[in-house]
Amino acid sequence: MPKRTFGPFMRTVVFKRLQRILDDGTVAFAGGREADLHALRIAVKRLRYNIEFASSLAPDGAREALDLLARLQERLGALADFDAFERGYAALLDGLAPNDPRRIGIEALRAASQGDRDRALADARAFWLAEPPYPERLAASISAAFGSNSPKPEP
Repeated sequence: MPKRTFGPFMRTVVFKRLQRILDDGTVAFAGGREADLHALRIAVKRLRYNIEFASSLAPDGAREALDLLARLQERLGALADFDAFERGYAALLDGLAPNDPRRIGIEALRAASQGDRDRALADARAFWLAEPPYPERLAASISAAFGSNSPKPEP
């Protein structure tokens, strides 16, 4: 069995996780579906933690990549919160009689939360599509920190 060293192994892991974000991100932001955004959030979290673990391999500690990942993770976290609010409000409404006076307040909160989610999604999409686009900035920052995306060590 060939001997693998930490650096090339982590480079392979980092670029594999980066590719997952690049593949999933466009779909998630185009559709805005909770499940797609949640999967992207998990992928971002995994890549960020892998880079934090391997940051000793990067001359600058991969600061730019970590900053970009944290900023996207924050936006995706806000969207996850709004989706959790929606589920909570829906469950509250399901437990109330149609003529219960509390429905009006909960429905107002639900509508406000949906508006906030729409704005948060628009912000996250704008962050993803900004010039240069987020995927390009992230890939460039990871390449600068860890070298080539080839799993083979650099000469």
